[in-house]
Amino acid sequence: MNWLSQDMPFGVSPEGRGFVKVNKELEPNSETGKKLFAEKCSVCHGADGEGQYNADGTYLYPAVAGDKSFNDGAGMARTYTAAAFIKGKMPFGQGNTLSDQEAVDIAAYFTHLPRPVKANKDKDWPNGDAPKDVRR
Repeated sequence: MNWLSQDMPFGVSPEGRGFVKVNKELEPNSETGKKLFAEKCSVCHGADGEGQYNADGTYLYPAVAGDKSFNDGAGMARTYTAAAFIKGKMPFGQGNTLSDQEAVDIAAYFTHLPRPVKANKDKDWPNGDAPKDVRR
């Protein structure tokens, strides 16, 4: 794993690391998110969110929905976690160009598309204290 930080000064966080903050009080609108996804995301991730792949099966742009995507227990399956990533990093090469509401709406749309189901997901929040954006 040392190669990940190769040529990085010790104790310095690389530019672009981490997520930006989004307003978690915003109400997600998945219908608006569907339109925004088609407009701003589908060129890379595909109309159905299933990504784009090279002939050898490696991805050019990762799936955000479907069988090759992350499962419904992953952090990116949470609306506000995905929105924070989208806000700071997407569209590719144009991070921080979407509003918080646009990022939340896009996340609300694609995080609820079909994807693999995490085994034993019911054990993730045994005390019933799941955050409001956890996919049920």
